[in-house]
Amino acid sequence: MRGARGPHPRHLRRAPTVGGRLIPGVREQFSTVILARVSVGTWQRLVPMVDLVPKSSPLPGRVHVVQDGGAHPAQVPLMTDAEAADWLTATAAGEI
Repeated sequence: MRGARGPHPRHLRRAPTVGGRLIPGVREQFSTVILARVSVGTWQRLVPMVDLVPKSSPLPGRVHVVQDGGAHPAQVPLMTDAEAADWLTATAAGEI
């Protein structure tokens, strides 16, 4: 069932729901949430414990890490799928 705000984000579509709402216990499984370029509605749905929604950045790779009830700005590396696979392979082999 879709609400007035539109469909749920893809990673939540398969999460257990009751009456179209995410079961509260499911949210409790996330100790750290990383969000980038999300709407206020999505922010409030995924991390309701953080009252002040930080402004999104137009810069690629800028995210907010939510942990222990606080949102912290961070920069993440941007990689293609091939670059990420190469990095993981090198890390697993102990080259990095």
